[in-house]
Amino acid sequence: MKKTFLRSAVLAATSLAVVTPAAHAEIPLTLNLGMGLWKNDGSRELNDTETPWAGLEWAFNDKWAAEVLYADDDTRTEDGMGRADIVTWQLGMKYYGGSYIGDAGRIRPYLAFGAGEIDIDYGDADTVETTLNGGLGARWMITQRLGLSGEARMLYSLDEHYKDTLLSVGLNYYLGDVDGTSGAGASDADAYTFSDEDGDGVADDMDQCPGTPAGTRVDSVGCPLPVTQVASIKMMVNFGFDSSTVEEKYFNDVSELADFLKRFEDVHVDIEGHTDSSGPESYNQSLSQRRAQAVADLLVNEHGIAPRRVEAKGYGESQPVADNATREGRAENRRVMATLEVEYAE
Repeated sequence: MKKTFLRSAVLAATSLAVVTPAAHAEIPLTLNLGMGLWKNDGSRELNDTETPWAGLEWAFNDKWAAEVLYADDDTRTEDGMGRADIVTWQLGMKYYGGSYIGDAGRIRPYLAFGAGEIDIDYGDADTVETTLNGGLGARWMITQRLGLSGEARMLYSLDEHYKDTLLSVGLNYYLGDVDGTSGAGASDADAYTFSDEDGDGVADDMDQCPGTPAGTRVDSVGCPLPVTQVASIKMMVNFGFDSSTVEEKYFNDVSELADFLKRFEDVHVDIEGHTDSSGPESYNQSLSQRRAQAVADLLVNEHGIAPRRVEAKGYGESQPVADNATREGRAENRRVMATLEVEYAE
């Protein structure tokens, strides 16, 4: 019954903090959520276990904050024969010392201390112990609202004289007003509010591209994200009847394809050769291959494109684009073509 009440109380408090609109304007609250390693005193004969925890922190000023901490974990006895549910809640204070240090002034150490209870349910027995706790930690503010923390805290049982330890990491979400003084864990100057003159969401002390135009999408250091562009080219070379010689009038088309390949050095191109339906199919297959190879040779020998980037493929008469029953249609089908489309970032 008691554990149900504790869970409900903490959940209600955290939910209220998140959904109350006034919290951002009036209440300097920080919601803390994390995971820790609960190391039981050896005399408890309980295994260590991973422990999720939640907490709320209320800042009085830039140094002091009150906090409530709740953790709940399930573990086994050391002999593996039984289980125990450990619920703890702690009330206490945090003192943030000194000014920000490290990583552009975003890391701040703190001292935590307080008192509370540990409720251990063994299934057939339930014990409640009054505790004192103390620990050290540090918080790194990633943005104006979001932080990461690490902490080591010892809990001392006044009833059983056990010493349990909670080693934890957590996410910290500040619910107060980021436009003014933010309270504990921050200073009057920059605290949870960091200067961001260009409004791109990256603080000036981390912004490697200041002055970004409004609305520009940026990366983690404030620089514009690359804009994806598409470049494409289509080459078409037609041939005379039963010919695999590239006529001079198509040299510029081949040159443009070569320039495209030089611009995008990782691109591979397939040169596709085709014929009309005149003559035997096997001959047309060979003729289409010779036509494709003729264009490929121009790219390699005249324009210096690496042979590994160019592949000639003959398709014979299998892929007409016009009616082979007409003279004009057959002329269109006697062709070599290449189509490329490349996405690149500017």
